[in-house]
Amino acid sequence: MSGQRGGKPSAAVYRRRRLVALVLAVIVVALLVWGVVSIFGALRGGGDATSTGAAPSSTETAAPTSTTSEAEPTESPEPTASETPEPTDDTPAVCAEGDVTVTAITDAATYAADALPQLSMKLVNTSDTPCRMDVGTSAQIYTIKSGDDTIWTSTDCQSDGTSQVVELTPAKEVTSPAIEWVRERSTTDTCDSDSRPAAVGGGAYYSLTVSIGGIASEPVFFELQ
Repeated sequence: MSGQRGGKPSAAVYRRRRLVALVLAVIVVALLVWGVVSIFGALRGGGDATSTGAAPSSTETAAPTSTTSEAEPTESPEPTASETPEPTDDTPAVCAEGDVTVTAITDAATYAADALPQLSMKLVNTSDTPCRMDVGTSAQIYTIKSGDDTIWTSTDCQSDGTSQVVELTPAKEVTSPAIEWVRERSTTDTCDSDSRPAAVGGGAYYSLTVSIGGIASEPVFFELQ
């Protein structure tokens, strides 16, 4: 009897052992498959969560509040009188009659029968302050007389007068360009005439006075031969 108990296991025992080993193997394989599926599912679920979290939330895209976008600007204080002083006008005044001396000028005292007088004027500011004056041809008037008889006036037939405002500083002299007198009488109705009366020569004396801006000169005398 003792020899039978210590011998090799029977075939039935081998079959039971193989069956148990097969069941255990199936269980292990099933556990491995379940583990792999669980890990893959967890990884896939984590990827979806990351993608979903990347989308901006309503808080991130919310419009700024009225406190930031509608805040009223701070008003700057108004400047005081010391910060904005009143501008001063340094422009000189217009020259008055007592400010300027006007002198009539002829280029000779006696003119031969074929000589044409050249007439001009000189201005001097005799005041202590600068002043402004229009010295253009439209402001100049030359007048030639014989006694009380007006022989010629430069403005009778003037058509291209110009304006030229200059500043005269104290003691400053301004001399105008000379104009030529053709020794004829002038009137406003003979400007286009070719036969205006000639001024008398042969030793006749004439006076020239000039004025500019309403300021007149003293007469200067000359002789026509």
